[in-house]
Amino acid sequence: MPRIVIGLVGPIASGKGTVIEFLKKKGYSAYSTSDVLKEEVKSRGLDVNRANCNLVSNDLRNTLGTDILAVRTAEIIERDNPDIIVIDAIRNPAEINYFRQKFGAKIIGVVANQRKRYDMFRARGIYTDEIQNFEQFKELDDREFAQTGSHKQQIQACLELSDVVIENDGTVENLTQKVELALANLV
Repeated sequence: MPRIVIGLVGPIASGKGTVIEFLKKKGYSAYSTSDVLKEEVKSRGLDVNRANCNLVSNDLRNTLGTDILAVRTAEIIERDNPDIIVIDAIRNPAEINYFRQKFGAKIIGVVANQRKRYDMFRARGIYTDEIQNFEQFKELDDREFAQTGSHKQQIQACLELSDVVIENDGTVENLTQKVELALANLV
C-alpha cells in the first residue's frame, strides 16, 4: 500500500486540530512542524510562546532554508515509517513543496470566519495569556496570514497552494463530512 500523506494549512484556530483528531480516529499518524519548532525554541533556552515560535521559525528558515521545519518533520516520519499520515502547522510554501516532493502529499486548507476562530481560540485556552481580546487576536492573525519574505509564515500563500480548501462554517459533524469528501477526491 502506498503511503498517504495529508498536509493541513490554515490560519490560527480554523479547525485544523479537529481535522487531525478526526483523521487520527481513521488511523492516521499525526505530525506537526510545530513539534520540531518547539523543541528548537526550548533548545535555545526560550519560553515556548507564539512570539518566540514565530521568531525562531523565521530565523531557522532564514539560516537553514525555508523548508527546514518540513525536512526535520520528514526525518521523524521516516524514522516512524507510518502508512497514513497527517501533518499540521504547515506555514510556508516551501514546506508544502517539500512534503509534495518527498511524500506526494495532498494539502487541505481549513478556513473559518475570524470571529469564529477567535471564539475557538479562546475555548481551547492555549496562548490566551498572550492574546486576551479580539483586537489582539485580529492583529496576530492579520500579521501571520500574509507575511512577506520567503523565510516567514505565509498562510495565504499556503492556502492558495492547497489541493482543496474547506470552509469550517458549521458544526464539527459538518466539518468532518467535508473532510471525508475531500479525502475521497484526493486519495
